[in-house]
Formats: sequence, structure tokens, C-alpha cells
Amino acid sequence: MALPQRMTMARPMPLGGPLGGPFSGLGTGVRQERFQLPAQGASVAAARRRVRSRVPVWGFCEDTCDAAELVMSELFTNALVHTGSEQILCVLRAEEPRTLYVEVADQGGGSAGPAPRQAGAEDEGGRGLALVRAMAAAWGDRPGLNGGRVVWAQLSGVL
Repeated sequence: MALPQRMTMARPMPLGGPLGGPFSGLGTGVRQERFQLPAQGASVAAARRRVRSRVPVWGFCEDTCDAAELVMSELFTNALVHTGSEQILCVLRAEEPRTLYVEVADQGGGSAGPAPRQAGAEDEGGRGLALVRAMAAAWGDRPGLNGGRVVWAQLSGVL
């Protein structure tokens, strides 16, 4: 089975601008929440908790919630480890009929964009984007508003 490929700038900008707007019913069938956390290790767990508290309320099944939680964790960790960010902005957006977007925006300081790598059997890291690619229907990145990057993943789920 072929894994989904990275698609840079392959989807429309989110509602409310390049990083979306506050949580609201933004039109028919669209739900969104954004939150900003300090670029610290403890914030990875906080981001996972936000996903776990919001996605089931929007009616997605447990498997989609698990996938979204994992994807958020991996994208947030990459922003934390590979950029000089002080804050990381996260966006969750559910669109009908069964699409969930997870986005993480850093403040810059890293490379031009994320690139999956082959982790060796003994490596402790380097598998995050492979996990994202395996879990997501599509993923990619785009420039952020203030020099950083926005990395996103599209998950297809059962409501």
C-alpha cells in the first residue's frame, strides 16, 4: 500500500485567514478551535489533551480521535525541537462531511519545511513525519504569517 504523499500548499487556506479564526460555527458544518501554547515539552501533552477534549465533541469516532491526538503530538514536537519558537499555535478544524484538519504553526528559525527521514533501528527519533504520513489522508506545509511555517494534516474520519 502506498503512503499518502506530502502536498505543500495543496489545500485552500483555512477560514478566517492563513491560521484560521477562533472557535465558532463558521458556516455550514465547519467547527474550529485554535490555541497557543508555550514551546515547552509539557505543552505537547497539553496539546494532546485539547485534541482529546474537542474532537469527540465534534462527533468523530475513537479511531479518528486517536489519530488526531498522535498527529498533533508529532507536529507539535517537531515545531518544538526544530524551530526557535517561543509559542506554538495549534488549529483544529472539522469540515463536513468527515474531514478533520490538524495544524501547527511555529515562529520560524528552522529549515524551509519538514522533511521525512529514514530512522535507523536504534534511533530514538526521526519517525514522526512517517507516522503523520501513515495516519493522514494528506499533509503538507506552507509559510506562516510571520516567517514561521504551518504544518497541517488532513484526517478522514467517521462521524
